[in-house]
This record gives sequence, structure tokens and C-alpha cells, in this order.
Amino acid sequence: MINRFAPIGLILAIACNGSDGITPPNPVSSDISSMAVGEVRAFVPADIQNGIDLPPQTSARDYVIVVGNTSPQHDIVANYVVRADRSPGAAFGISAPSDLGAQSTLTVGGQLPLVRAPQQALDNTVRTFERRNLVFRSASDPLGVSRFSLRRSTVAATASVPAVGDRLNLKIPDASTTNLCTNYIATQAVVASVSSRAILAVDTLDGPPTLLFTQQQMDSITSEFDLVTYPTDASYFGTPTDVDGNSRVIILFTGQINKLTPPNSPAGTGFVGGFFFAGDFFPPTGTTPGTFCPQSNQAEIFYLLSPDPTGRFGNVRTTSSVRQGTRGTIAHEFQHMINAGNRYQNPAVSDFESTWLDEALAHFGEDAVGRTQRNFTDLQTLLYSDILPCSTPCAQANDFNAFFFQNLARLTSWMDKPNLYSPTSDLADTSLATRGAAWALVRYAADNYSNSDPRTFTRKLVAGPDTGVTNFSKVAAAPMDTLVKKWLVSMYADHLGISGLDATYQWRSYNLQSVMPPVAKSVLNQQTPTYPLFVQSIGSGSDNIAATNRSGSGTYYRLNVPANSGAKNVKVLDISGNVASFAGERVYVLRVQ
Repeated sequence: MINRFAPIGLILAIACNGSDGITPPNPVSSDISSMAVGEVRAFVPADIQNGIDLPPQTSARDYVIVVGNTSPQHDIVANYVVRADRSPGAAFGISAPSDLGAQSTLTVGGQLPLVRAPQQALDNTVRTFERRNLVFRSASDPLGVSRFSLRRSTVAATASVPAVGDRLNLKIPDASTTNLCTNYIATQAVVASVSSRAILAVDTLDGPPTLLFTQQQMDSITSEFDLVTYPTDASYFGTPTDVDGNSRVIILFTGQINKLTPPNSPAGTGFVGGFFFAGDFFPPTGTTPGTFCPQSNQAEIFYLLSPDPTGRFGNVRTTSSVRQGTRGTIAHEFQHMINAGNRYQNPAVSDFESTWLDEALAHFGEDAVGRTQRNFTDLQTLLYSDILPCSTPCAQANDFNAFFFQNLARLTSWMDKPNLYSPTSDLADTSLATRGAAWALVRYAADNYSNSDPRTFTRKLVAGPDTGVTNFSKVAAAPMDTLVKKWLVSMYADHLGISGLDATYQWRSYNLQSVMPPVAKSVLNQQTPTYPLFVQSIGSGSDNIAATNRSGSGTYYRLNVPANSGAKNVKVLDISGNVASFAGERVYVLRVQ
């Protein structure tokens, strides 16, 4: 047996014959000997009271068993033991995780950035404040009908498009504090570039814009927003709001964001690239707590890292590093802006989107903008050589680092420990692995449950009015346990060439066998690139593999049976040695060969 982690006991969630509110599949035989190659079976606890059976076989067999937790409740954690018994004297094959399919020999070109943990912490601060302190409805306006339309009429009526050189009076929320509405920095910003969709401004506290950027660089930023980011995110997530009536988004570069990264941070430890704050949609004054925000600029605005050639705000930041480091940030935060704005505007919606799904869609926005930038189609199956075709610094490498690498790196973290993290977990505000899994689940569903139209699929998710698991399942038009089942199996089976495997167990947008090994080599510091999904081998009859997983995820086991072997039986037990029956328990078996 290969075991790369020590099982962690979290919350015991073993319920004897408990109901989880999920309609179980029809009873199926626990004898898997009749399964065809590529077939997948799903078992509920009642199906396998005596374990999963495999009678004596004359031919070699190869199975993957996934113990899934499909409880619709967040962070329900199950502890259990997987035991494989064998008939006396029977041979038992052991397979290691490195046996997983054909491994890529591609190498990563150049130094890759580490996952930006400080940016995640900042996102957590902002999104948590929004959900806890800003409300869409009030006692004086229970239907929420006027919350947007009346406010917009008073602000937008006097709106005009500023010209280059104009000064804007702005309030920057202080994300280093606990109240972004009452704690802010009042400043002025100089307008430095204006396009049809963007107003680029530079904080006057940072100095004249032309000392930080060339005019060509500033115009390239607004041009990329006009031609790539705005139309892509709008097509995937819906038309952005326009609370100030100027049809543009303010892109503010300010040293106040630089201060959010600890000074003298070592290279590679990450940085805060910027953020959007939903408080800017709310009126600055009011009587009901949560329905107004004194900081509000009453405008669509991003707050971004500024060039700082002398390190005046804590760390030296070159113009080129800021330009490159904020491209993905804008694509990501623009989804948050569209999502929050349209929910706030819609009287039928009463709350912000759940953290896990909001972050998954924002990470989806990075991927979507990257695809547009590189002229990939929505469902083009990307190889690693597509997203990083060069081995030396090049424009494609900049696109790879800005839009693709981070999602794949976060997914690597989940694949390395799928038992500890879940795509639907409330840990999405603190866990990179959770975010990677959440992006992967939404990306997979857009591939397979969108009727080949991922843009309509994601627009429906943003529109609501539901949130979280309910929203996701309703838009996908499939039960959550079905979506989790197929996604979990796809994470193993994608592009392995398993004959007879249903197409819905494959990704359409990526070839995971190609893109994941070289990314994993960098993230996990591997000597050679290998597929990072952690799969434990089921060994001899004396092996009892202790395991745990969260709702929405699962653990993977490989059962490799040589020819002319004796009978096998695989059991999932609770920690007392009885048959496990936890809320949402599903056991999936895929015959690989």
C-alpha cells in the first residue's frame, strides 16, 4: 500500500442508516465481475452491506474505486476505513499512483510564479465583509424594488466621461481593517487613459502617471480591457452594471494596494494584485445598517497595485511586473463586479452568491479571458503545448502565467489531497485547493452540462436568484450527487483512452493528462512530471486504510487484479468496524481494464 498522508480526524459524521435527502440510484449488484471496460457503477450503503465482490477471475482486471461524499451540506466530514479481503492463497496485485496512465514528458518553460496566497487572503477579507455587512433588502424597502433604480437615477443623471488630465475624487476602502465601509483613504486620481469601456486613473499620491507608465502602456491596458476582458467576461457572466452612467469601469492604480503586501516580501511569496468592492454599488448614506456604505464611490471601480520603482510603499514594483501581475486580477475581479452588481440590481435576489461558486466563476473568468487572448475556442481541448508553447520567455508565457497557471496550480493542490478539500466547501475563502477544485467542478460542468454553450451556462449561474449548490444543480439540470460522481470519476479518467467510457466522464476544455503533470512538477517540486491525483492502492487483506473526506469530494483507490486470482471483497467501514453509512455516501467503481 502507498499512503502519502496521515489521515486527519475532523468531524465524525457516521450516521447509521441515516437519510441525506438525496435520491439514491436504483439498487445495483455488488458483484463487479460483469462490468465492462469503461463502465461506471454507483453504490449506496444498502448495495454493499457485504462489501464490493469480485469472484475468482481468469483474466486480469483493473478498477478504480472512489468513496464519495455527496451530502449537499457544506463541510460534512466522514471518517471511515477501506478494507480489501482476499481468498486464502490468492495473489493480489498492487498498483502505485505512478501507474496512472501515460505520463507527459513535457517540461515547464522558465520560472513559474507561486500561487498568490496574499491575494487570496485579501479576497477573503473583502468578500467576507460584503456577505456579513452589506444587505440587499431593508425593512423600509422589503421588496428591494427601488434599491438600485432610484440611486442610479440620482448619480447617473449628472455623470459624464472624464478626459485625460482630469482629477477624480475617490475613496479607497482600507482592506487592512475590519470595516471597509467606514475605514477608507480619501484621495485624488489623475485620469491617464480613456477608452470606450475603461477609465485608467493613477493615484496622485503615487506621483504623475507618466513617471510610472508610458502612455503606450496605459493605453494598452485600457485597450486590452476593451477588446478582450470586457467582452469576454460580459459574454460569460452578463452585462455589467453602470451605476454612474458613463458605460465605463474605473481602473485605479494606487500605492494603497501595495501596502497590503508585507514589506520586504521575498520574491515568489506572492503579492496583492488588487480587488473590487461591492460597497461601491451602495449609497454612501442611509438609515438602515447594511444598506449604505460611507466609502462608496457609486461607480464600477477596480483598485490595483501600482508601480513603485523605489519601494516607497513597501516593495519595489516595476511597471512591467505590475502590468503582467494585474492582468489576471482584472479578469477575476470583473466577474465579482458583474456578479455582485447584477444580484444587487435584481429585486428577486436577496443575497450575494455563495463563496465557493463566486470564486469558481471568478477563476473561470481568468480561463475564459486567457482563451480569448490566445484565440482558443470555448470548448477547445487544450494541451500543455497549447497554453505554453515556448520554452523561453515569450508573449505566450505571459498569457500562461496571467490566465492559466494559477487555476491549474490550485487544482494540483486539490488533486494531491482530494480527501481534505472539496469544491463546495466554505473553506473557499481560505483554501487554494478548495478554489482549484471549485473551478474544476464548474469548468467540468460547463463542458458537459451546458448543451455545448458554456457562456449561457455561466450567465445563468450569475443571474441566480438561487445561490451555491442549489443554483449550480438547477442550472446544470442535474442532481448534485450526479455532478459530483461524474466530476470525481473524470478527474481520474480524463483522456486516459479507456474504451467504452461515457463521454460525460471526459473534459472537453482540457486534456488533463497533458496539462497537469508539468504544472504539478512545479507546484509539488517533483523531479519528473507525474499526474498529481492521489490514488491509494488496495493491498493485502491485512490492510485497513483509514480515510476521511468532505462533502462534495472523495478518495481514490486502485484495485489491480492479476489473471487467475482468487475472490476479492472491498468494504467501507466506520471506525467501529461496522458497515459505513454516512450522509451522502456513494461508492463509484470504474473498470479501467
